[in-house]
This record gives sequence, structure tokens and C-alpha cells, in this order.
Amino acid sequence: MRNTSSIERTVTLRVDAQDPSGAGVVHTFGKKILVTGLIAGERAALHIKNPQDTYPEAEIKKIVEASPHRVEPRCPVFGRCGGCSLQMLAYPEQLALKRRVVKSALQKTLEDRSVLVRPTLGMTDPWGYRNKVQYPVGRDGKFPVIGFYAPVSYRIVTNRGCPIQHPEADLLKAALLAHMKKHRISPYDEREGEGLVRTLMTRKGFATGEVILILVLNGGGMPAMEEFVESARAAVPALTGVVINQNTKKSRVILSRENRVVWGTALLTDKLLDHTFELSPNSFYQVNHSQAEVLYRTALDLAAIGPGDTVFDLYSGAGTLTIPAAKRAKMAWGIELSAEATADAERNAKRNNVENVQFIAGDVVKEVTRLIDKKKISPDVIILDPPRAGCDKPLLLMLAGARPKRIVYVSCDPQTLGRDLGILELHGYRVAEVQPVDLFPHTGHIEAVALLEPAPKRRS
Repeated sequence: MRNTSSIERTVTLRVDAQDPSGAGVVHTFGKKILVTGLIAGERAALHIKNPQDTYPEAEIKKIVEASPHRVEPRCPVFGRCGGCSLQMLAYPEQLALKRRVVKSALQKTLEDRSVLVRPTLGMTDPWGYRNKVQYPVGRDGKFPVIGFYAPVSYRIVTNRGCPIQHPEADLLKAALLAHMKKHRISPYDEREGEGLVRTLMTRKGFATGEVILILVLNGGGMPAMEEFVESARAAVPALTGVVINQNTKKSRVILSRENRVVWGTALLTDKLLDHTFELSPNSFYQVNHSQAEVLYRTALDLAAIGPGDTVFDLYSGAGTLTIPAAKRAKMAWGIELSAEATADAERNAKRNNVENVQFIAGDVVKEVTRLIDKKKISPDVIILDPPRAGCDKPLLLMLAGARPKRIVYVSCDPQTLGRDLGILELHGYRVAEVQPVDLFPHTGHIEAVALLEPAPKRRS
């Protein structure tokens, strides 16, 4: 048998395509390999590590023929950090790529026709946009380190001044690192499940300037906590709260449900679409403030809610889309599995003086069934904003059976969006248009809003 490990592992290849994740796709040794930092059409010299592996790694040695869309990444650890994958691609081309990703996903399930996919709505300044940062804490030899995970790894890549994060995150990271070193506080070991400090999480209200620090610990407290709070407040005067999230499970799930305020408040206040919202540490909130407004405004415009309409907003979170929808409607219902997020939503409705809205905490399928079958409430407009996995088929069938005038589907995953739109089209609806919105510049992620309307009845 031939020993593949003896094959020359430095090869020059043409990049065949761009993966939806943003990585370049090359084929060699009979395998498809994804390489972060390459652009479709380029030629590059690559060092292939362990080509006999099922998923070999490739290191870029030299760009032999560069794409005209190549730019210099701003981040000094680009390619080593597992965060961004597209900083080497000019931003206009990123937007074009993301539109192609959405169109390709829809063509897999809507093969019989072409769907209108509009040009991606991007940012004027696509930097410093993330309002939430989750820094894993680990160890490099004897010393604690804080940064981001390398791709497919527990190894932490340290950095300064991440160009897509809010700047206060770095200041709080430095304060925690100094405190851990001074008091010899152990970082958490993902493999062993031992150590104290797991994650430093920060959230910022871009409209209010408020900052919340959430310290995820493998225990109930940290040594010299009062001293750390003082150093954190000195580093970031806009800090309004420090929270301990106790997570003792050996899992990569970052937050548990156990939050304890050690100073200030656990609630972050921010404004979105002229409404004020309070958010608990575990409540979902779009990470890009300005583009969240673009996304929600797009969804509301496509929904075309009238003053006599009843609206269902499913997976409603803290009510950030339900409450603006209610302002246009006769009545709005928000359904969300998380009781904590639902409590936030109820508080937010009162804060914004919106009375024609009701929030329900529970399983979406069960609660929609109860509203439609038992309470005989017929939705005129349905808004869906599910997690990445999309919607369960029974829910989609139930929604199609309710025959609303419009269904607006907000998606963070083009593949599950295409799957779910295909199901709705098989059951009496037709996709009128899809609008991609870029909430995650320099990464492979893309949001999209789809409008569905009842399909015309076929003539017999």
C-alpha cells in the first residue's frame, strides 16, 4: 500500500469556489479542503498537513495569483483566529457573495422557478459593530490568556483591538487578565473541566452607551471580587453592571441560567427603532445595532401591517420586533420558549406604553395551536424569526393552514431558510421576494428576510 504521508505536501492550486462559510475551496489528494483566507479564482501555494486525514488542514504559503477583490485584512491575527473569514475580501464583493449564497440555497428547494433575491443591504462602515463579545479564558503554559478560539480548536488566540468588536471589550479583558495574574486565579480547562474563570462576556447598548460585564465562572465567586469590580469600573466608566453567571457543567454552552448581580444591574438598556428595551444576560439581542434596525425595518415593511391586523410574532425573544409590529397592528402576540426573555418582553411593552400586545412563554407549536384552535384567533400576518435550525415541519404546516395574508420569515441560515420556504410553497404559499441583510461583515454569516403570500389558485 502506498504511504500517503510521504507524498509531497506543498502544492500550487486554483481556488475552485467560495464556501458559504467564506473559506476558499480547493481539491487535492482526492479531497475537498476549505482554506480560510483564499478567494475563488486565486492560485496559491499551499502546505497540506496530513493529506491522509479525512479533513486535512492547509496553510497558505504564497498567493501566486491574487484576486482583484483581495484587500489587506485589518486584524493582525486574521486566519489564526476562528472569528472572521472574509477580511481579505473587499466589502462590496462580500455583499455580492452573500447574495449568491442565499440564491444558491433557495435554488435547491425552489428549483421550478427563479425567486427575486435583492442585493444585500450592507453597512457604510463595516467595522466595530459587534455589541456582544464572548472571550473564552484559558491557559498558555503557566499564564492565563483571553482571546478567541482558533478554528476547530480549544487553543485560544490572543489579540488586541479586534476590529469588529466594541472597544470596551478589550479594556475589560485587560482588567480581568491583570486581576487573574495578580491573585493567581485559575482559568477553566475545557478538556479537564477544571479551573474557575470560563468566559468574559460583555454587552453594549450602542444607542445608550451602557456596558454590562458577565463573568462566567465554574463556581459561585472569584477572589477579590470587589477589587475587580473597581478596576473594571475604572477601565470603563460606562459600565452599569457586573454579573456572575455560574456554569459548572462540562459543556461548551457558554451561559447557564444562574445569574447573580455583584454590582449595579444585570439589565442592559438600549434603543431600537425608537423604542427602549431592557435585556437580561440570557436574552437574545442582535449583535449589530445599526443593521438590526435595517433588518427589522425591512421585515416590518414587507409585513405591511394594517391597523386592523392581528399579528403573530414567533420566537419573539425580548419583544424587539413584536413591539414595533404591535404599534402598527390591532393586536400582536409574541411567543417565545424562554421565560426570561418573555419577562423582558412584558417589561419592555410596559416601558414603551404598548398595550395591544400579549407575550406567551412556551413551546411555539403548542402555543400557536392553542391560539388558533382553542382561542379561535386568526392571524392576518405571521412573522417568524427562528434559531439557526429553522422551523419544525408541523409548525410550518399549521401556519400555512391558518391562511394569513402574509408570512415574513427572518432567517440567520440560508440553508434552513430554503428548506422551510420549500415546505411553505408546497402548502399554498409563494415566495414573493427575499432581502439579504448583512449583520456580520467579514464573516460568512448572512441574515435574510423572505416575504410569502398565498399562491394564486390554479385554473382547472
